[in-house]
Amino acid sequence: MKRSLGYAGLLGTYLLSWCGPARAQEGGAADKSNTPDGDPKQDISLGLAPGTPQVGALPGGLTPAYGQRTADEGDWRFDFHGFITMPLRAGMNTRAGGATTEQHLDVLHAPPVVPDYRDSFTYTTVVPQPYAQLNFSYGNSVVTGNVIILSRTATTAASFYNPPDQSGISDAFVNFRLPNVVRHVHLDINVGATTNRYGTMGEYDEGKYGTPVIARVNGVGEGVVAKIGLGNGVLALEQGFQGQFDKFPADVLPAGWNGFGDPNAGSGFVNHLHAGFGYLGTAAVGVHYLQAWTQDDRASQSFVPDGKLRVLGADLRLTTGNLGHLYVAVARVNADAVGSVGRVLEIMNTGSGQGLIDNYLGAQSGGTGTLTTVAAQYDVSIKSILRYPEVFAGDSRDVVLSLFGMQTRVTSGDPMAGGVTKRKLGGEGACSLYSWLAASVRVDRVMPDSNDSTQSFSIVSPRLIFRSKWQAHDQVVLQYSRFMYNSGVYVRSGYPAVVDPTIHPDRDMVSLSASMWW
Repeated sequence: MKRSLGYAGLLGTYLLSWCGPARAQEGGAADKSNTPDGDPKQDISLGLAPGTPQVGALPGGLTPAYGQRTADEGDWRFDFHGFITMPLRAGMNTRAGGATTEQHLDVLHAPPVVPDYRDSFTYTTVVPQPYAQLNFSYGNSVVTGNVIILSRTATTAASFYNPPDQSGISDAFVNFRLPNVVRHVHLDINVGATTNRYGTMGEYDEGKYGTPVIARVNGVGEGVVAKIGLGNGVLALEQGFQGQFDKFPADVLPAGWNGFGDPNAGSGFVNHLHAGFGYLGTAAVGVHYLQAWTQDDRASQSFVPDGKLRVLGADLRLTTGNLGHLYVAVARVNADAVGSVGRVLEIMNTGSGQGLIDNYLGAQSGGTGTLTTVAAQYDVSIKSILRYPEVFAGDSRDVVLSLFGMQTRVTSGDPMAGGVTKRKLGGEGACSLYSWLAASVRVDRVMPDSNDSTQSFSIVSPRLIFRSKWQAHDQVVLQYSRFMYNSGVYVRSGYPAVVDPTIHPDRDMVSLSASMWW
């Protein structure tokens, strides 16, 4: 006797009759040398690898795939991998104060004048951003040298030269893999300059919000990961210590060419410890502790206390295959005079301690306060559910649904910032009509201040996704977004950009973006 599908199953069957796969879960071929028992199903990751692109999830849930290093210790090989996404985006508005006979009443803005800033809680990744990353490596299965070049612009399309967007060499490090140091113990060691991210909501990327929930570490030093096989599980232990090359000079004027560097921030250091346990490659739980500080007598001309930044976080990841991927995280940030702490430890993409003050703690906080963040993301394939217990390869019709949200509670001595709860929620549904054509709709609600509902806004973003085949390494996305603002939503203007209440934000945006990975 056949089991009844129920209403959910009937709905899924109906949707599948019209839609195809909206994503290809390609994380690269499994590398058995990563795990102490040689079984990739038992692997666990406490954070994203340094070479993973620093971007949020692509429309439709497509994930960049990267090649694997040779398994032969004597086979030295050069590898080249990369990721690019280049968007044309235009915000649409009407000219303030009306138009003359020689002007258009309708205006176009590039980039769109909307409150979607990467260092702010209002960041949703809805507005596509230019990004290019080239990964070069040379080595064998034991040791590999890695150099990563990164840019957040393309010179040929830029209206002016902005050096901070042309970051050049982002990471440069040597990786050592030492399998079976003792029985069932594997060591993975990085020495050099790396970007480490913890609390990433996506299965293979930074998630729908493109924001590590726990922290992002930027520095030069060492990182050691030990994986210990315990039956059907893996215990992972990670330790890292990193610092910075230099300090912004006190006698140099902050300007665009130097990224508006902060002469009041000292050279910083960060020590971080992580532990996690994974079971059968399905469930993984982790705990994280990070502490960054500066004790530089050149910071703020020695007039302020040494800054400290501590983060304690925990996360749970369920990768169930047929039932989807669920990620839940909580993080507690304790800031103490963080104005003198630089970008060695980024919280919520803020970039530095001063960024944390500007976007969360408030100007009157003295850089002291706390952030408590809770976030979750759930992605599921309808066809994977209907095919249970078979494994769905993503090469035929499917519907992919995503739900995601984040909330941050701020406490500080600034009466304008303390006691504020920031919250954002969203969902996306994606499907395909043909192997070369998919469609999705994303809906976001952003509430940056629980005490002021006038600052809230919503976004609806339908998309058409073109690609070369079901599981392509490329896509072209045509997107329209409608922004619906309450009366207190403001945008930034100027260089450096600051909030300007006189500017009316764009309500409509159209973008055309091309992405490819290899």
